[in-house]
Amino acid sequence: MIITDIKTQAKNENKVSIFIDGKFAFGMEKSDCSFMGLKTGNEISREKYDYIMDNTIYTKAYQKADRYIGFKMRTEKEVRDKLKEEDYNEDIIERVIASMIKYKYINDEAYALMYARDCKNIKKWGPQRIKTELYKRGISAAETNKALEELDISDTDEIIETLLEKRIKNTPIDLKEKQRHFNFLLRRGFNSDNIKRVLNKYC
Repeated sequence: MIITDIKTQAKNENKVSIFIDGKFAFGMEKSDCSFMGLKTGNEISREKYDYIMDNTIYTKAYQKADRYIGFKMRTEKEVRDKLKEEDYNEDIIERVIASMIKYKYINDEAYALMYARDCKNIKKWGPQRIKTELYKRGISAAETNKALEELDISDTDEIIETLLEKRIKNTPIDLKEKQRHFNFLLRRGFNSDNIKRVLNKYC
């Protein structure tokens, strides 16, 4: 295996991309590259390549992911996307993800329930908006449905009423205003039937 190129990364001037036999192999810190004695044109043995991947690249990738989830709970997709941004290859990313799932540092099922509960209680979102946002974060349909089943959504009408009370403040509304409030509640993720039922009380 021959190191055919070493390029400073555009997004981070402290990191370089290493190309072996004309193909991107991995990214690493410039300081690590110098320490390892990696230079364009040099031959790199399989033993040294494996050592770099296991003891430098994987370790740095894991530390990056660990810091990322240290700020708040993240989904598997969010961690994967973060590592891709840092130009780690698929093999390293999969190893990091597998380890974090094994030790419950990544737990999409728990994330889905926590996120759904916060969106309902704090943001006052309806089920459909919660589903959409969980989908964006890579949560599966099965995990999303399970979270919503565990979450008590029997008080949907009460939440809609609370939102309307803040907007209407007991002032009579005409059809134009009714449509505006209807669209607002749809964007919040509530079912149209629930919205109509509650809105009719005010019209």
